[in-house]
Amino acid sequence: MNAGTQNGHVAISKERHGGRFWRRFASYGFARDHHSVPIVLAELDPAASAFPIVFRATATGTVEPHALLHLHAGEPSPFVTQDGTWRGTYVPSILRAHPFAASPAGAGGEMALLVDEASGLITDDSRDEPFFDDSGAPSGALEQVIAFFRTRAQSELATQTACAALQAAGLLRPLDPLPGMSESDAAGCLAIDAGALEAIDDTALPGLWHSGALRLAHAHRVSLCHAGWMARALRAGADVTPRAPGPAAGPTANLSSFLDALADAQDHDRGTR
Repeated sequence: MNAGTQNGHVAISKERHGGRFWRRFASYGFARDHHSVPIVLAELDPAASAFPIVFRATATGTVEPHALLHLHAGEPSPFVTQDGTWRGTYVPSILRAHPFAASPAGAGGEMALLVDEASGLITDDSRDEPFFDDSGAPSGALEQVIAFFRTRAQSELATQTACAALQAAGLLRPLDPLPGMSESDAAGCLAIDAGALEAIDDTALPGLWHSGALRLAHAHRVSLCHAGWMARALRAGADVTPRAPGPAAGPTANLSSFLDALADAQDHDRGTR
């Protein structure tokens, strides 16, 4: 993993983090102000069953699918309670990785592992998880974090292929404001153009199907129905909890069990590829 920085996250290095420790998060309060978070194809089904899925442009001009956590700027997220409890039926994988993130580094497919030093989870307490062992190698706990991001990166490549197919087919357009959204809230979000999708040439359908683009498009369109629940929850003071369809669809039971969450995400990714 190479060095780098991103959005206030700092690249993990032996020079900076040798002899330091990190604490597993015990609250989803950090996600309360997130408007949306990127998702990957490996988690598309549970994510689309829980959130409106929209598309957003990246800094490189590509697009990626995002799970909407807010409809209106300045309003509390209906998915996070004031005490930091997650009330949704699925936790996006990128949130389960807090306080870690990853960023591409170089042309060889390498990535930089980053950590949010402002999270309050980086410590000098030896009772927490070390970044590196006595030999200077990544600790076992950090290796699990690295493995998680490598697994997620594989699905991220498939997601990029699907989104590129949607773009090439001209199937994306600006999102019309969803219930509870203003024009400014919808700005920057993209949606599938239903008319363009229905008019797509039959010869283009196999390519869209094999790339995962059709699956992504249909999941997105159905997922937008969640906006109605989100708007009702906001009107009720974010005091409406969606019901999970079954025990397996619920959020991580123990928020302090960070490594268990990573393992769950890896198992889900392997099972859907």
